[in-house]
Amino acid sequence: AVRVIAAKLLRQRGYEVIEAEDGEQALELAEEWAGQIDMMVSDVIMPGLDGPSLLKKARPFLGDIPVMFISGYAESDFSDLLQDEVGVSFLPKPLDIKSLAERVKQQLHGE
Repeated sequence: AVRVIAAKLLRQRGYEVIEAEDGEQALELAEEWAGQIDMMVSDVIMPGLDGPSLLKKARPFLGDIPVMFISGYAESDFSDLLQDEVGVSFLPKPLDIKSLAERVKQQLHGE
């Protein structure tokens, strides 16, 4: 439900959004859209492939685009999984949809 609402809001703000139901589908979409994705927003905890593992596998298709992880866990709980990554930010849950839109804008424009 959060994904659907967030995607709808971002579309209303003019962003093109590619949605995935889980980490495996997101990896497939990253490969399919290689070189055409400007930013990845992912939950940390997902069924199957978690967010940090998704990023490691998808990075060859994504290049050095910014990545935002959303999680109900503290950033320190998973930051060690991302130690070699750059351009990664964190947005805690509960998710404020307006904060998400503002953070996406900031990440995409390097603010």
